[in-house]
Amino acid sequence: MELDIFDHHLRICSIAKHAIPDVTHCLVKLAFLKQASCKFFSFTETCDDYTLVVDEQGFTELPQNDSMKIMGDVWVPLRMSSSAFTPSEAVGITKIARSLIIPLADAGISVYCLSTYQTDFVLVKEVDINRVIECLPCSVQVFRESSGEHVSVSSGGQAGASGDSMGVTSVNPSGALSPRSITHKFSALQNKLYIASINPDSLHLIALQLIENMFYSSSFGELDENQERFFSLSLVKGDVSIVLDSHSLSRFAPNTLFVSNESWRMVKIGDSTDDLGFDECGIVAQMSDPIADGHISEYYISTFYSDHMFIPESATEDVLQLLINRQKSCNQQVNT
Repeated sequence: MELDIFDHHLRICSIAKHAIPDVTHCLVKLAFLKQASCKFFSFTETCDDYTLVVDEQGFTELPQNDSMKIMGDVWVPLRMSSSAFTPSEAVGITKIARSLIIPLADAGISVYCLSTYQTDFVLVKEVDINRVIECLPCSVQVFRESSGEHVSVSSGGQAGASGDSMGVTSVNPSGALSPRSITHKFSALQNKLYIASINPDSLHLIALQLIENMFYSSSFGELDENQERFFSLSLVKGDVSIVLDSHSLSRFAPNTLFVSNESWRMVKIGDSTDDLGFDECGIVAQMSDPIADGHISEYYISTFYSDHMFIPESATEDVLQLLINRQKSCNQQVNT
């Protein structure tokens, strides 16, 4: 396994729904103008807000006003990859749950996840980078980007050579290992979502449709019962990733996008009334641990107020049962 620490210093912002006209021009410039200096751009709309993740160059372009909340910490993106892969393997966060997500949670390091069509980024606070390196299994080779080059860094290897974390956080009075509990409410929504991409050189061909989805979704009409608005566009190092529902996808001409063969269902964790915050650690691990046990693919996108887990539509019932069983198991241990 290899872990890349990228030389991006990222800021996470929340834009109020009513204030999007104030920043539309700036966001169009950052996303679509080739001369823009922003190299890491992620825009996500939910029913709660618009969440923006940008690098320092992009952040300096943003207008500062009372309608924008800014997370004070600077974040750094990580990417874990494995040379061993077969088409039958689960993909997404499931692949890195044991080797990265759970070790970070056990070390008390909070993460912000951003899955894309191409890869999975795990953002950590810049102040925690040394702790990240120290807590990784020694089987993980760490590289740090510096001036465009990736330089090997020694890892602490505190988690053992195998890198196979058990996904547990405590020992109960009987001496048995306790499963990781799920502490926040979650709900499975009925949206059918797709993960898509396009050649970056063709981005201008769909700019109008993207702008319509980003800034004018209020004109799309009401969603069906138990559905919530979700649209995400990420532009990172020349890669384009789009997460959109079937209604938004229909606004693009056929064969315009590379679309995942699988359709996905969204499980939402927390909301604006159950603010997950940025200091609490282990939320992604709580949700991903039972999914990894089931060897089911999972993508994960964090936002300012809530987290969103994407699971294959065909595996929805299995995933919900895994999560419910984990909750019941932990509740029984608490009551005994």
